[in-house]
Amino acid sequence: MESFKVQGSGTGRGLRRDPNQRVTLRTVATALGLSITTVSRALKEGPEVNRETIELVKKAASELGYRPNLGGLNLRTGKTHAIGIVLPFEREGEMNIVVASLVEGVSRHMKSRGYRTTVVPQLQADDPLATVRDLVEEGSVDGVIITHTRPQDDRVKYLLEVGTPFVTFGRTELLSIHATVDLDHEAIGAEAARLLLDAGHHRPLLIAPSSQFTYSLQFVKGWSKTFTARHLNVPDNLIHFVATTPDSGQELAKNIVAWHPDASGAFVASEEAALGFLSGLREAGREAGKDFALLTYGGTRLHDFFNPPLSAFYYSNFLIGERLASLLLRAIGGDDLADLREVVQAEFVDHNSQTLPS
Repeated sequence: MESFKVQGSGTGRGLRRDPNQRVTLRTVATALGLSITTVSRALKEGPEVNRETIELVKKAASELGYRPNLGGLNLRTGKTHAIGIVLPFEREGEMNIVVASLVEGVSRHMKSRGYRTTVVPQLQADDPLATVRDLVEEGSVDGVIITHTRPQDDRVKYLLEVGTPFVTFGRTELLSIHATVDLDHEAIGAEAARLLLDAGHHRPLLIAPSSQFTYSLQFVKGWSKTFTARHLNVPDNLIHFVATTPDSGQELAKNIVAWHPDASGAFVASEEAALGFLSGLREAGREAGKDFALLTYGGTRLHDFFNPPLSAFYYSNFLIGERLASLLLRAIGGDDLADLREVVQAEFVDHNSQTLPS
């Protein structure tokens, strides 16, 4: 097999280009004194090109601002080399503070494989199914990532029906197998209940996301299992469902103090809602860490910066984004969907906020 190697070339001097001229493979090849074939194979990390040349070509391409001609590539392959990620926004006029790292994880992984990532906002008034259907019917993406799954998710049913590759962040209860990445929310709910009960909270509260979402129901299932294993009842009035926003958490906390004056602890299964919950407790004359215990859950390290810091079931939104992208690429490539299902375990970050001073 022929090996291509550059003799005495380098980019340390810094390469420049005419800002009015599009950089092509020929531009990079001319700058390095290589053939277009060698540059093309190097950018694809072909086995016939040695590592030194690959790194040199990639560095030169980056300095010159080279981008693949996706238009020509799309015509040859029938692919758009783009994917869409549909993200619901629960608050008008405000960026969801936990979304950015998820998008970064997806887009960075896709970019390294030559794909663009399109973020499709789903606003409060939007029909979730229509948002996905419009994206697919436009023909502008090769695959789709969706979040906030429901047990009988119409978006998943539609994507399965039309045959568009997709992956979900969250599971469904559909019989049809589909690609998915999810946290073990049932295990998290069970462990949260155990921690609060072991800390002496006889009637702990579960503050879960909207019950329309599968992961919220999984929290409840795990929570209930711990109570049942201890031969304890799980009163419905000690489980509350709330939007995962600071405003919702704040309002609920003020009501909780009135509804459950004897409550001493809660698992707030959203770090954004927990942020508001802390504020609402203070407004109602209670304080986390002194007369109220809190646990939370989320994909950022916000819990480390709360006052007081909260014990949390943590996962990395960035790494989840990378896993979603990886599975979507495999789905696009035609891999068996039964092999594209991952359940991730959360890490427990212990700030001891589940206990109270004796």
